[in-house]
Amino acid sequence: MELTPSEQDRLLIFTAAQLAQSRRDRGLKLNHPEAVALICHAVIEAARDGVTHAQALAIGQTAVRSDELLPGVASMLFGVAVEAVFDDGRRLVVVDFPDSDADVPGQVTRLQPTPAPESTEVVAVDVHNDSSVQISVTTHMHFFEVNPRLRFDREQAYGRHLHIPAGEHVDFPSGSTVTVNLVPITGERVIIGFAGLVDGPLDAPGAKEQAMAKAKALGYLDGGAS
Repeated sequence: MELTPSEQDRLLIFTAAQLAQSRRDRGLKLNHPEAVALICHAVIEAARDGVTHAQALAIGQTAVRSDELLPGVASMLFGVAVEAVFDDGRRLVVVDFPDSDADVPGQVTRLQPTPAPESTEVVAVDVHNDSSVQISVTTHMHFFEVNPRLRFDREQAYGRHLHIPAGEHVDFPSGSTVTVNLVPITGERVIIGFAGLVDGPLDAPGAKEQAMAKAKALGYLDGGAS
């Protein structure tokens, strides 16, 4: 049985959540990893059940209560981010949790979105949706690897992501062309998961050429709007 890195991550979350649930059932207070595992598992399974992004977020926000946590854990539960597979593709869900000062069971405090990064390396790309359904892409996605039915200049998008606030997304309606701004991925520039076209350092010798060849072989649309 071969699993992609993303599938391995989801299996690890499932296992950790099962352990956390068994401890919660015994009346034990949850530590930080246990609480995060339950939140992430709830979001992933909700998406698998076919709910919307907003519904999965709401389910994640109620996955644990403050009175189930060890002292001090509630203040650490902010911006819990998990990638889940929805009917319209992979989406990032960011769950913000109870205000650490109030620490009221079930209370949710939404954090303000992170501003879009400032960059002088912004490129505009025209993206055409050739599929019969709307496709949504979140800011964290390596844009080169997004849905194969989106037609755009893939080479231009290599090593870049959407230039929008963290946790937000852009919708590409069926049959339409949308112009988006892309900026370079920063940090260590190592890509693991997504569509598996890279799975390693973006700037390794030959990585871009190999990714382009793999995308072509797998039928990823390229070349801009039609």
